[in-house]
Amino acid sequence: MNETRRRRRGNAVFWAGALLIAAFVAIAVIGPMVFSSSANGIDPLNARKSPSLSNSFGTDGFGRDILARVITATRLTLLLTFGASIISFAAGTFIGVVVRLLGPRLQGAILQVNAVAVAFPALILALVVAAILGPGSTSAMVAVGIAGIPMYIRLTSTLAAQVVNEDFVRIAELQRVPRVVVAIRHVLPNVAIPLSVAAANSTAFTLVELSSLSFLGLGVQAPEYDYGRLLNEGLAEMSSQPWGVFGPSIGMVALGLGILLFGDGLAAMVDPKMSAPQGAITRFIEKVKSGTRTSTRSTAEPEPAVAVENLSIGTISEAGDRHTLVNGVSLHIAPQEILGIVGESGSGKSLTAMSIAGLAPNGLWRTASGMRIRETDMLNRPAPSVLARTVSLIYQDPMSTFSPSLRLESQLGDVFREHMGWDRDRIHRELLEALTSLSTPNPERVLSQFPHQLSGGLLQRCLIAQALLLDPELLIADEPTTALDVSVQADVLRKIYRFRAESGASILLISHDLGVVEELCDRVLVMYRGEFVEELTPAQIRTRNVQHPYTQRLLDATLYLEAAREGGDR
Repeated sequence: MNETRRRRRGNAVFWAGALLIAAFVAIAVIGPMVFSSSANGIDPLNARKSPSLSNSFGTDGFGRDILARVITATRLTLLLTFGASIISFAAGTFIGVVVRLLGPRLQGAILQVNAVAVAFPALILALVVAAILGPGSTSAMVAVGIAGIPMYIRLTSTLAAQVVNEDFVRIAELQRVPRVVVAIRHVLPNVAIPLSVAAANSTAFTLVELSSLSFLGLGVQAPEYDYGRLLNEGLAEMSSQPWGVFGPSIGMVALGLGILLFGDGLAAMVDPKMSAPQGAITRFIEKVKSGTRTSTRSTAEPEPAVAVENLSIGTISEAGDRHTLVNGVSLHIAPQEILGIVGESGSGKSLTAMSIAGLAPNGLWRTASGMRIRETDMLNRPAPSVLARTVSLIYQDPMSTFSPSLRLESQLGDVFREHMGWDRDRIHRELLEALTSLSTPNPERVLSQFPHQLSGGLLQRCLIAQALLLDPELLIADEPTTALDVSVQADVLRKIYRFRAESGASILLISHDLGVVEELCDRVLVMYRGEFVEELTPAQIRTRNVQHPYTQRLLDATLYLEAAREGGDR
């Protein structure tokens, strides 16, 4: 009930502000055509008249109707206010997004300079810029617009900082999409709503700043006039004609109130607070193994398809101190081999995998003696077309992997269109077949929808379909079945398992489920505090033949959960 009332109140406030703004726009369009003569015509005989029915706010020292001048000034006031707001919004938003896509050093330098600019009141900055540009309506608009840029840079960069770390942005970077395209297509649409709310509210302050410049003589110059200049003229004649300040003051207050109501209502309207069992999976894997699996190891050790040597990853503080998160790990994956990595949350599993793919989060350092996937050196930035065929990823959280502003088919098809030369018809056909093979209900409808319209399970199947369709040399699967129902997990794992045999790809599987890892993987690496502490075979896991205490604790935890599950079933 309270939520409904808040929503209705938000709508009422929004429409009240919108109606006020619409009224001022109508006055700005019609007013100068109707009241121009009485606003600008000099009539000394009627100078400084008191308010009357024919002159609601009286006349000024030249006999001009003050109300008519306020109405006429509305057009220039609105044009300057909206013009300055557009300058601030466009420049600040663009810089704020782009700066988050730059390297950490350049990003930090720009944000530090912007922090200094934000420390100064916008009106002070506007006064400085206006003094440099000289008096005039255009220079005042530009000055106020420039003064508002730092605020938008700070707001946009803060919002964009969350978006640029989302998986769908990392995928775009993996595909080597130009940074400007990433900013426009992936980042900006996802920060547009809060920015729009902020823009609506800050426009009211832009109105005050412009009027202040005109009031101080640095803005609009005669014979032009806006609310600020009319207020200046009225104040000069305050002793003989006190009514002269009321007209422009009421206009400023009413217009500012309309803008603020519109912004608050918009904020209220977009506020989101108002707005098969495990055994089945094991049995299916055993069935596949007993039927179609062939050994991936020969008597002679095969040349690894994936080789990572001495990989270290960490953070660096502002003082230059390094903190290591992943410490000198090495791994090798043979052709057609499935290597599993297990460990607790925060042990470094996903960070290691993302670094192999070249997608470590911003702000981290990475060193390695070597990092190769087949013939591709991952320490050097491979060409986009090569990278697209080298590595594919299945992310753990499908909801953060897709941009919420684009339809699924558009996002899934980007890599095929850009780097494989597929046309739209082939992309559509191949995606439909891939989704159908993963038991996706109504795949045609799925492709035409936005991510927020689908469940996590359907989005995960879309991710898996794209990753398998790319036919990579290395498939990185980070908890690939987390968002899926148990009954669907078996089908998906079967598809991934058979993909290895059919394509010859290597697979790096990250999982917390020792049961799945034991049955699916050829080898298993146990990760603890950023290091591989033990390498196991599936047989060692089954017989609990482990050496490291941490591995033993993982097995004990798994047995405890299985016992609890069986007790609950009974």
